[in-house]
Amino acid sequence: MGHRMSKTYFANGWGVSIIEFAFSRGTELAVLGQDGEVHYANPVAQGDTRGWLTDEEVRELTSEVASWSEDQVFPDWEEE
Repeated sequence: MGHRMSKTYFANGWGVSIIEFAFSRGTELAVLGQDGEVHYANPVAQGDTRGWLTDEEVRELTSEVASWSEDQVFPDWEEE
Protein backbone atom coordinates (compact mmCIF):
# COMPACT_ATOMS: atom_id res chain seq x y z
CA MET A 1 0.00 0.00 0.00
CA GLY A 2 1.31 3.41 -0.95
CA HIS A 3 1.02 6.69 0.87
CA ARG A 4 -1.44 9.21 -0.53
CA MET A 5 -2.98 12.33 0.94
CA SER A 6 -4.80 15.06 -0.96
CA LYS A 7 -7.52 17.65 -0.56
CA THR A 8 -9.49 18.92 -3.52
CA TYR A 9 -12.05 21.71 -3.47
CA PHE A 10 -14.57 22.35 -6.23
CA ALA A 11 -16.19 25.51 -7.61
CA ASN A 12 -19.30 24.70 -5.55
CA GLY A 13 -17.30 25.10 -2.30
CA TRP A 14 -17.46 21.40 -1.39
CA GLY A 15 -14.36 19.23 -1.30
CA VAL A 16 -12.93 15.80 -0.68
CA SER A 17 -9.98 14.56 1.32
CA ILE A 18 -8.42 11.32 0.13
CA ILE A 19 -5.92 9.40 2.23
CA GLU A 20 -4.17 6.06 2.04
CA PHE A 21 -1.41 4.97 4.38
CA ALA A 22 -0.36 2.04 6.52
CA PHE A 23 -2.98 2.59 9.24
CA SER A 24 -5.94 3.72 7.10
CA ARG A 25 -8.86 1.61 5.97
CA GLY A 26 -7.40 1.22 2.48
CA THR A 27 -8.14 4.31 0.43
CA GLU A 28 -10.42 6.58 2.48
CA LEU A 29 -12.49 9.54 1.32
CA ALA A 30 -14.00 12.26 3.50
CA VAL A 31 -16.37 14.97 2.30
CA LEU A 32 -15.31 18.51 3.22
CA GLY A 33 -17.94 21.16 3.78
CA GLN A 34 -17.60 24.73 2.64
CA ASP A 35 -16.02 25.54 6.01
CA GLY A 36 -13.24 23.02 5.33
CA GLU A 37 -14.44 20.67 8.08
CA VAL A 38 -15.44 17.05 7.52
CA HIS A 39 -19.14 16.87 6.62
CA TYR A 40 -20.78 13.57 7.55
CA ALA A 41 -24.50 14.15 6.87
CA ASN A 42 -24.60 13.41 3.15
CA PRO A 43 -25.07 10.41 0.85
CA VAL A 44 -21.40 10.18 -0.12
CA ALA A 45 -20.07 10.13 3.45
CA GLN A 46 -23.00 8.07 4.72
CA GLY A 47 -22.35 9.32 8.25
CA ASP A 48 -18.60 8.56 8.29
CA THR A 49 -15.49 8.65 6.16
CA ARG A 50 -15.63 6.02 3.43
CA GLY A 51 -12.94 3.37 3.50
CA TRP A 52 -11.70 0.43 1.44
CA LEU A 53 -12.48 2.26 -1.83
CA THR A 54 -11.22 1.31 -5.27
CA ASP A 55 -9.80 4.02 -7.52
CA GLU A 56 -13.00 3.85 -9.58
CA GLU A 57 -15.16 4.38 -6.47
CA VAL A 58 -12.99 7.37 -5.50
CA ARG A 59 -13.52 8.89 -8.96
CA GLU A 60 -17.29 8.29 -8.83
CA LEU A 61 -17.71 9.72 -5.32
CA THR A 62 -15.49 12.70 -6.12
CA SER A 63 -17.57 13.43 -9.23
CA GLU A 64 -20.75 13.26 -7.19
CA VAL A 65 -19.43 15.83 -4.68
CA ALA A 66 -18.28 18.08 -7.53
CA SER A 67 -21.81 17.97 -9.01
CA TRP A 68 -23.53 19.31 -5.87
CA SER A 69 -24.83 22.86 -5.76
CA GLU A 70 -23.33 25.42 -3.39
CA ASP A 71 -26.46 25.26 -1.23
CA GLN A 72 -26.94 21.50 -1.50
CA VAL A 73 -29.09 20.01 1.25
CA PHE A 74 -29.48 16.38 2.22
CA PRO A 75 -32.85 15.95 3.94
CA ASP A 76 -32.41 12.18 4.32
CA TRP A 77 -29.15 12.76 6.21
CA GLU A 78 -30.05 15.71 8.43
CA GLU A 79 -29.80 15.10 12.17
CA GLU A 80 -33.13 14.96 13.95
